[in-house]
Amino acid sequence: MDRLRTLAIFQRVSESRSFTQAAASLNLPRSTVTQAIQRLEGQIQTQLLLRTTRQVSLTNEGELFLAKARQLLAEWDELENLFGPQESVGGLLRIDLPSRLARLVVVPALSDFHQRYPDIQLHLSISDKPIDLVKEGVDAVLRAGELQDSSLIAKRLGKMPLVTLASPAYLAQFGTPQHPKALAGQQMVGYALPSSGRIEALEFKVNGKYEEVMLAHPLVTNGADAYMAAALAGFGLVQAPLYDVKAQIQNGQLTEVLADFPPNAMPLAILYPQKRHHSSRVKHFVDWLAALLQASEVVI
Repeated sequence: MDRLRTLAIFQRVSESRSFTQAAASLNLPRSTVTQAIQRLEGQIQTQLLLRTTRQVSLTNEGELFLAKARQLLAEWDELENLFGPQESVGGLLRIDLPSRLARLVVVPALSDFHQRYPDIQLHLSISDKPIDLVKEGVDAVLRAGELQDSSLIAKRLGKMPLVTLASPAYLAQFGTPQHPKALAGQQMVGYALPSSGRIEALEFKVNGKYEEVMLAHPLVTNGADAYMAAALAGFGLVQAPLYDVKAQIQNGQLTEVLADFPPNAMPLAILYPQKRHHSSRVKHFVDWLAALLQASEVVI
């Protein structure tokens, strides 16, 4: 048990990059935290942390050790909750979410999840970029689009309907397109995939088949918030999940166009490492999230 406690102290120092902050969060004297790290480094005969007067950072060996420590602590949490009733499920749960979905849908509803599972401590990271779940110590990630990493377990949560939009100011300047074949002279906001940097073409369903159209793109971004802000500012056509733009359509900030030629709906899935497959915390969060996305009409 002392070894697990030491690993937990090391993890907290590594993540906070501070002995003082780690000690405060663990309600321990700073000297106790310092001595625990010194004993740990002495036991494995390896320096894990670099100390300066201003901050603490991980050595290369420390990065590797942290990944293993997170796995061990997560597995111990699962063992503690293995035979308990649902109400007793607790421990740390790390989830990575896309930025706009987190801000608009998930975070506003999290009080419900907390009421159901008050002993689960939820850590949210917000990112639209691919991450290494094991290295980052993340239990699960929610991602839109086609799945890439076959080493992860994926639970598909449905598909997000997409719509094509532009601001009224843009349409007043460039005209309202009536058909994908008549988009010459129009422009779009370029969205560069965070994983590859490739700029996504617009997509339309024409005569039962999906066709891609690449337009001039005076502005390119790899951020979802900036993408929508550029659409509102009149930089061009965009394609976005319907849930994301309902309010802007209703208040007239954006106008849907080419509704008879919709893009293909975007798959939405939650992914987690093999070792988290039987995690009760992950299962409860995934079930809750799936129900939330259906109720919020994010997916169909």
